Amino acid sequence: MPNIEVQFRRGTDTEHNSFTGAEGEVTVDTTNDTLRVHDGTTAGGIRLAKLSEVSGGTGTVTSVGSGTGLTGGPITTSGTLSIADDGVGADQLADTTVTAGSYTNADITVDAQGRLTAASNGSAGSISKYSSGWFNNTTGLSNGSNYTFAHNLGTSEVDFKVYVSSSSSGTNPQSLTFVSQTLSVNYGVVATNVTSSNITIQLASSGYTDVSSTGTVSVETFVGKYIKVVVIG
Repeated sequence: MPNIEVQFRRGTDTEHNSFTGAEGEVTVDTTNDTLRVHDGTTAGGIRLAKLSEVSGGTGTVTSVGSGTGLTGGPITTSGTLSIADDGVGADQLADTTVTAGSYTNADITVDAQGRLTAASNGSAGSISKYSSGWFNNTTGLSNGSNYTFAHNLGTSEVDFKVYVSSSSSGTNPQSLTFVSQTLSVNYGVVATNVTSSNITIQLASSGYTDVSSTGTVSVETFVGKYIKVVVIG
């Protein structure tokens, strides 16, 4: 380096506070080991900050505001920020691995916080059903007789319905009720045995009741008729 030495006027912090330098003059603050730039009117000039004062410096927060979704601010000394009622929106929720969209018969997983963590399309529930078709036992039906049908639904927890018609094509079918009893006369149909694969029904010994369009009740026989058994399980 060239052997040239330049010196600026210098003084302590106290001396600078009573000194007004010329406009554009630079002096050395020997107390704070920094420079002061003068404008010709300001006593002490403008003190320049050192690197240590602007890099990693400390300070005091004087106010904390409550942003979107929070309540309790601004806090100037001490206090508590809280989530406001209805303050959490979609933007504040963390994304999960679930793909947004519509799901059919959804198969979902929910965690302990109530978040939907998995979703996929499922399959619709199905109802197993058996229908015997129109049946007359080849030689015809008999009042009081038992008939067994193989439903093969794999469960004995079934519901069943019996229909009766005057034709093998099921013209104007009538839905039969369970056996009812008036005095000693039985009408209708009952299931006498149900297993996971079969159902046995018994026709009432006196036939079944029929109600006409005018409301007249009559007793009909099963002889010459056709029945259809429908089992749901």
